[in-house]
Amino acid sequence: MKKILIFSASIGNGHNQTAKAMQESLGEQGYSSMIIDTLEYVSPTFHKILLESYMNLLRLSPKMWGKIYHNSERSRLIEINVLMLLANKLKKLINSVKPDAFIATHPFASCMLSVLKGRNNWSIPIYTIITDFTIHPSWINHHIDYYFIAHEQLKYLIDIYREDPEKFKAMGIPIMKKFREPLDKEKLRETFGLKNNQKCILLSGGGLGLGSMEKVLDGLNNIDLPLKTFVLTGKNQKLFRKVSKHTYRHEVVPLPFIDNVHEYLHVADLIVTKSGGLTTAEVLSKQVPMIVHNPLPGQEERNSHFLLNNGCAVHATVSEQLIYFIRELLYNPIKVDHMKQMAKRIAKPNAAEDIARFIMEDMASKAVSKVPLGGE
Repeated sequence: MKKILIFSASIGNGHNQTAKAMQESLGEQGYSSMIIDTLEYVSPTFHKILLESYMNLLRLSPKMWGKIYHNSERSRLIEINVLMLLANKLKKLINSVKPDAFIATHPFASCMLSVLKGRNNWSIPIYTIITDFTIHPSWINHHIDYYFIAHEQLKYLIDIYREDPEKFKAMGIPIMKKFREPLDKEKLRETFGLKNNQKCILLSGGGLGLGSMEKVLDGLNNIDLPLKTFVLTGKNQKLFRKVSKHTYRHEVVPLPFIDNVHEYLHVADLIVTKSGGLTTAEVLSKQVPMIVHNPLPGQEERNSHFLLNNGCAVHATVSEQLIYFIRELLYNPIKVDHMKQMAKRIAKPNAAEDIARFIMEDMASKAVSKVPLGGE
């Protein structure tokens, strides 16, 4: 049985979810795979410091993160020597497992694997999956066999970076199989307590500040249509308690971290969310009209531009504008239908399956054989 090591990183949940989606599809193809949380594995201390710094930066100064993101388009966020030092700690694991291929779902992992492959003259292929609707140069490294990008429209960036276009395959961002399986909408509406005439709104609350969330929920009081709003609070316990204690004109249900988001998306009339790469791919797969609210400068901002350019989302910068867009989408079926049609055109719900099949065929064509790893 072919063995593949999938290297992710717990810096944003999307990288890990992409890794899990690939593991699921590879298993269906008869491949054995293992997911490695790369930075946690090589240095738990470094990982903790980096993760805490990243989260604090996003919370306290998102504009600063935007500057770092854009500056790192010209020079690497972490020096290559540091990544080389960290990469050496992966060799013992790799030599022990003797994999047939590598998959990277985070740029740091892609870089470390590239360093190891170059220094040790490995022939094992590396496949990098880019998890946003853009291509940041930190993903681009030597010794990568193929890159999987979110959409064909991103190929102009390949020309800008002067990379080999044959290495880039526009197959989408991998999502779990459950997002593309058929569901009974009416049965789910009954399960979630939705009445026949109620509209269903999803608010992705974990990324919205408490003040902004309160304004949004209070603003919904002015909409005369019967509504039921599910607030996805994730791990934000303070927000969960705040929403639970408050009384609203319409039904409002806070939800902690859940693993059946695909079911809520299936019944949703619209979603208010930030435009993370994986979340965007999941919402597109369900063709739910999106209102993007306060995306992070950097990758989420780029994802938002992609969605706006393709007509399947609108972008609200303040809560008053957000309420306006919610009202418009609830009362304007023509616009909603257009957004759904555009989402259907650009969605790639079968990305994980397609990428797994491509990897299988590529490995077979190369007749990849296990070579002694070892190295320096």
